[in-house]
Amino acid sequence: MSSRHHIQHYLMFSDLGAAKPGQVFEISGPEAHHAIRVKRVGTGHRVGLLDGCGRIGSGTVQAIKGHKSKPTMAIELLGLESFEPSKPRLEVYSALPKGDRLDRMMDQLSQLGVQCFRPLLCQRSQRKLETVNIEKLERIAIEAAKQCHRPWLMEIGDPIPFADAIRDPDAIVADASGEPQVADVNPERVVLLIGPEGGWSDDERAVIGATGVRVCRFGLFVLRIEAAACSASAIVLSQSMICSRQ
Repeated sequence: MSSRHHIQHYLMFSDLGAAKPGQVFEISGPEAHHAIRVKRVGTGHRVGLLDGCGRIGSGTVQAIKGHKSKPTMAIELLGLESFEPSKPRLEVYSALPKGDRLDRMMDQLSQLGVQCFRPLLCQRSQRKLETVNIEKLERIAIEAAKQCHRPWLMEIGDPIPFADAIRDPDAIVADASGEPQVADVNPERVVLLIGPEGGWSDDERAVIGATGVRVCRFGLFVLRIEAAACSASAIVLSQSMICSRQ
């Protein structure tokens, strides 16, 4: 496949798995409109293609058809690569920050390589689930994948109660009381539990102590939810990369 440095823009194309090099197919709707009107993609430009299921392709825009408000792009597929999901599979179960901080957190977690996000239901959770637009979060994950060229989309899972999450054998609780670094991470799967800004309740701390779940500290100071989730994810993934090279 040609160097990705020459690619003008990346688009999502869910049928990429059935496409063959040399085939010409069409992309329309919001993907085409955004590429043409915002990213200034034109005829002859090289584009990247993602399906969110492990495949990345490259193609050339052969033609742009249709009305300005509803354009269609004809793209010839030049090459296609398939990728296995990265390891460890990193899942983040987190209390929800308020306002647009949740949007920023989702964007950053996707760019870091987190494979699954689930809202964590805690006793001191402040943001209500009914205030969350799941479709918006999914769109953010898609845009982040296009920006960072990740083959697999970050999944948005169902909310999970703390009592269920803490029993996960791969769970690591983020808390200032924990060990100062993450060593010997599970090479297959890690689940990070990020609590609310009010901290874990006394009942939750009692459960943490009773279950013997691993507790780790991911910063020098008390962090906001989104900072804790992103810094913990980056540290775990960095540690796993170091371990894999040893």
